[in-house]
Formats: sequence, C-alpha cells, structure tokens
Amino acid sequence: MSKKRIFYVIIAFAGFLALNVSLFPAPSVEAAKITIKAISAWGKNHSGVANDYRPYIKRANEMLQKKYPGEVEIKYIGGPEAIPTMDQPEALRRGQVDMYYGTAAYYAGIAPAANTTKLSQLTSQAEKDVGADAIYDEIHRKLLNAAYLGALGSQVPFQLYTIKKVTTVDQIKGLRIRSSAMYLDFLKELGANPVVTKPGDIYQSLERGVVDGMMWPLHSIRPWGWHEVAKYVVGPGFYKVSHPLLMNANKWDALPKDIQAVLLEALRLEVIAIDARTVEDINNEYKLLQKAGMQVIKFSPADEKKYLDMAYAEGWKGQLKMESTYTPKLRKLLTQ
Repeated sequence: MSKKRIFYVIIAFAGFLALNVSLFPAPSVEAAKITIKAISAWGKNHSGVANDYRPYIKRANEMLQKKYPGEVEIKYIGGPEAIPTMDQPEALRRGQVDMYYGTAAYYAGIAPAANTTKLSQLTSQAEKDVGADAIYDEIHRKLLNAAYLGALGSQVPFQLYTIKKVTTVDQIKGLRIRSSAMYLDFLKELGANPVVTKPGDIYQSLERGVVDGMMWPLHSIRPWGWHEVAKYVVGPGFYKVSHPLLMNANKWDALPKDIQAVLLEALRLEVIAIDARTVEDINNEYKLLQKAGMQVIKFSPADEKKYLDMAYAEGWKGQLKMESTYTPKLRKLLTQ
C-alpha cells in the first residue's frame, strides 16, 4: 500500500473514532460515596450513646438518604472496643476517625478551655445563639484539628452519692470521695478528700469503704450497679453532662456545604428531642434510684445555694488556672 493510501486510511479511521465518541460518549464515572467513620468514648449501650448519639446518627442518615440518596453515610464503628477511649481524640486529630462523641474531660490536657462546657448554664441551642459554639470551634480547630458541631445532650447534671448519710454541706468535709478532674476543685473547696480510681473499681471501693462516695452523672450509676452499695443521693445536681460532637476538620471542610447543613440540622432536631425529655428523665431517675433503695437527701435552701455557688465558683477558678485566653470570654457567655 502506498504511503498516500495509508495516510487516507488513518484519516478515515480517526474520523470514525471521533464520530463514535460523539455519538456514544464514555459512561460517566459515579462519584465515590462519602463515608463518615463515627466513634464514641463509651460503648454502644452507654446511656448517652444509646439515647443520644446513635439516634442522631440514625436521624442524620435518614435525612441524607432522603435528600442525597447513596451519596453519604455516617458509619458507627464502635466505642472503646474499636479504639481505646483515651486514644480517640488523637485518632480524630489524625483523621483515623471522622466523627467523635465523648467528653471534653478526656482531652482537657490538650484543650483545657473546651472543658468549660460542664459549667454552662445554658441549653445547647442557647450556647450556639450567644456565640459560645463559635469559640469552641476555634479552640478545637486550633488544638485538636476538629470542627465543633455542637453539644449533643447537655442538661443532665452530676450528682453526689454517699454510703454515709449527709444532710448539710459541712458534713461533706473529711469524706473520701471518688473524683475525676471534672470536679476536683469543687471537692477540695468542700473539704473532702478526693480519691482517684477507675470507674471499674468504684463498686468495690464503695463496698469496702475505701471511699465514702462518688460524684457521677445522675443518669448512669444504675448500669454500673453502684446504687447497690451507695445508699444516698445527696444535695442538688450541679454542672451538666455536655457531650461535644466533633468532626475531623479536614473531613468537615471537605464536605459540600449542603451536606454540612443536613448534619447540623439533624443535630438541631435531635437536641430539641433530647431537651424535651430531659426534665422528665431527671425526675424519673430520682424515682428509680429511690425505688432501688436509695434515699434522696435535699439540702436546706441556704445550703443548696452555698453548695451550688461553691461548685461554679471553684469550677471556673480551676478552669482559669489551666487556661486564661478563652475561659473568661466563655464564662461571661455561659453564666446566667
């Protein structure tokens, strides 16, 4: 075949290819599904995980599926059995997991100002409205490479439980109370002797009289069985159990704005549902503890005020010792 004929054949074949490409374009490549790996500081049956976090994930997934079917999903990978609790904040920072539900107390050493959430006297929505969430977002981004989406379930108080009958604030003085960093300053001001133990050791410590009591969230001593050995629910509830919902900042910022909006709207709706049942849940928990054989002891109005004033004054004082840039701003916003 001559060179000229070869040239024309090539031209014709190229034209044929071009025509077919225009008539039958290559199939589009479907965008990869976005998966958000979610973890919790506690196991799936923990009250906060079971009643707040997992329902939020379910709600968010349903809303995402309805609006963007097959495009994005939050996948709950577990609690401490997946990644040890105290390693989870670092896993979030590195992007090994995308979403975290826990407590700021577990990463207070990294971001001490984040632990002020316990001292807030506002609802989750009010915290957002006054601008506290924006400050928390700045803190978490700077120190944990995480976006702060908001608090998920935040009105359940902490409570003092004892094996000895305590009817006044002054009677707490000298008692050995199991503590954590959450209320260490408060206990010291009360004149108690804080004792640090793992949660798994509390039952035996109470049973053997190693400690005279402990401070713990109101709604979660029964699953541990501590109501069997602690006989008294003492004084008013104080502080609040505030569980931040965080996302790795790189993952969050890479999400389309409309997906971010769905996740935040699901959070807003879940918080409304949580807040609506919180007061009833608190009242029911006191009744359940009484039914289990515990005695609820109320302080006099004067002692109750003394106790609560001390709790918040010492709580903020302790926070200021650890961090003085963000804490004063947050105290002003979060105190009623």
